Amino acid sequence: AGSAYSGGVLAPNGDIHFVPYYANRGQKISPEGVVSTYSLVYTTYDAYVGGVLAPNGDIHFVPHKATMGQKISSEGTVSTYSLVYTNDSGAYVGGVLASNGDIHFVPYVAKIGQKISPEGTVSTYSLVYTTDNAYMGGVLAPNGDIHFVPRSANCGQKIS
Repeated sequence: AGSAYSGGVLAPNGDIHFVPYYANRGQKISPEGVVSTYSLVYTTYDAYVGGVLAPNGDIHFVPHKATMGQKISSEGTVSTYSLVYTNDSGAYVGGVLASNGDIHFVPYVAKIGQKISPEGTVSTYSLVYTTDNAYMGGVLAPNGDIHFVPRSANCGQKIS
């Protein structure tokens, strides 16, 4: 067994949703401090690491070992969607919302970049540098570039 949750995301209504890592139920805390659970559509061991709030209010969980994307709509509906790239060794850890509304997943052992457009289209792109345990987080810079935070990588990587 593993840890239940890995991170959290603040929803527009003030609820904090925990990101399911090994949990088989979703969990959230309301602004009043009420803890409640809800059903997830997809669960697996080491499923998601981190989450990102999209401009439309949807929360996307970042796939680590998950083979399906999972999101919570701004209305609270949980659903899945197909990913273009998956890796059962821990593909991504965290995500960054770009200034154009795209959500970029931070590559951990992934050899391919993956993003979700504001319209919900999942696509991939080439990375310049790849290695196992490469990056552990990402940051949107004031100029709109996304910088991945190196973990074991010996060079930085950014998306302009």
